[in-house]
Amino acid sequence: MIEQVIEYLNTNSGAMTFLITVVYVVATIFIKSAKATKAQVAEQQREFEETNRAFVTVTFEIIRSGLAVLRIQNHGKRIATNVSVHISDDFVENMADKRDKETVQKLCQSAFTVGIGQSWYICIGSHLQLEQMSKELLTVTVSYHDSVSNYCETTSIDLKQYFWSLIYDSPI
Repeated sequence: MIEQVIEYLNTNSGAMTFLITVVYVVATIFIKSAKATKAQVAEQQREFEETNRAFVTVTFEIIRSGLAVLRIQNHGKRIATNVSVHISDDFVENMADKRDKETVQKLCQSAFTVGIGQSWYICIGSHLQLEQMSKELLTVTVSYHDSVSNYCETTSIDLKQYFWSLIYDSPI
């Protein structure tokens, strides 16, 4: 019986080699395809998370005929929790109004939530104090969480770049 198997293999060795090669090629294609699919799914997941994350920004605005404020806004699609804002110490020390300075210091010690599309405002002075405040660069670091990840971003705002702006007073 063993002799017959050996004779069969010797006679059909080319066919056996061909079949083994075909099986190997097909298996290799399936493995590479599975790896490519896994990488594609991971990239799609990363893109989904990036698109649907909380996204908190801090911007400078002049509102109500001359209040200089920072606007903390969630532009994202998830609630931002444990939001903390830190404003550079040099900028805070340079602020002219004592009450505004104390309010900014309280902000820097707070942790709060910003809902989807929600904004919070903090007064940093008046447009009349803009020149004094602009002596120091306004550096703001905001850190926060959403249901998936943690984020920390720093923005620098040079208030001197806003001296050209017109303070518009509307009766509306």
